Amino acid sequence: MNWKLVILSLGMSLTFWDIFNVPYIINYAGTQFHASPLLASLPLSAEMIGYALGGALNGLLSSLRGRKPGLLLSMGLVAVGSLVGFVAQSFSWLIPAELLIGLGIEGELSVVPAYVSETVTPERRGRSVGLVTASGFLTTLVVGPIAVLLNGEWRFLFLAGLLVSLIALITRVKLPESKMWTERRGKLSFDLGIAIMTLVWFLSYFTGYALFADPVFQFIGSHGFTNTSLYFTYILYGDPLGVVLATVLNDKFERKFSVALVNILAGVVIVGWFFSSGLTFLLLGFAEMFLQGFKFPVMYTYTSEIFGTKIRTLGYGIADGLGHLGGAVGPILFASTYMSNQLSSFLMLSVVTALAGVIVLAWGVKTTGKPLEQIRG
Repeated sequence: MNWKLVILSLGMSLTFWDIFNVPYIINYAGTQFHASPLLASLPLSAEMIGYALGGALNGLLSSLRGRKPGLLLSMGLVAVGSLVGFVAQSFSWLIPAELLIGLGIEGELSVVPAYVSETVTPERRGRSVGLVTASGFLTTLVVGPIAVLLNGEWRFLFLAGLLVSLIALITRVKLPESKMWTERRGKLSFDLGIAIMTLVWFLSYFTGYALFADPVFQFIGSHGFTNTSLYFTYILYGDPLGVVLATVLNDKFERKFSVALVNILAGVVIVGWFFSSGLTFLLLGFAEMFLQGFKFPVMYTYTSEIFGTKIRTLGYGIADGLGHLGGAVGPILFASTYMSNQLSSFLMLSVVTALAGVIVLAWGVKTTGKPLEQIRG
């Protein structure tokens, strides 16, 4: 494997490590510090704010000053945030800690796929972005078991992030700047694609995060599966499998159609899942999570391709960063709708994710196998 991909994968592994360890940290630390329910909700909210801001800020820096400064800043922020969390003297310390980590994580997502896309051949662009992406998603397999084994020692979850981010930061010092950015840097200009892809990511995150909301556990229980956490875990393992398969196939098909199809299929499967039962219920739930995982390597690559070099990281940062607001809105609307009408809540998720695919199908351009210069310049 390209040594640059190994270095970048080390840092990207932290993105999903932190996303999935936050609930354990909040649970353990909240109990230790006797945090109120309101205070306990603030670290996650702070992280979401970090996502919304981090992509745009680091994307702008990487567009103006180069990809390498952005790669260093993202890991630096994660390191500082992890240090603040590790030495926290009260629960309130976790709020700025998660804000800094959120800024770093979304900053990472704004620049890494763009840097990879600019430094590999067109024929390997999808697989390379997918491999780096998979390094993050596959950490979801180990976060839970490690958190359980730590038995309430939540500081070690921050310590792991601190050590890995410092190693990633040091190794990135040797990375070369993107030659494509050096050759094509210049004045920034607005691209309508930023608004369109922000909407696409908003809709996609809306459904993706809603599927982690509490009503999903109630939904599983209503179908006769009493140990809802166990069966949700069975279903959830479709997600990393989807990431791995998407990475392998990412350069085999036109990404415009892959992005569109996986979102539309996800909408169809959600409806089928609602009306199913028994083993079919579990299989369709697994299939839905599989599609949610499959779309990320494809969408990450596609988003890094459709913007011109001058605004690639800025466009990506805005689209994915602000798109995360869909992940904040989705669970709330899904939960409120589920309480009044379960079918309507699932139809809402179906329409929302399918709409993301329809937008790409109508507006998107073909990118697979093409040099970036021939797509948007």
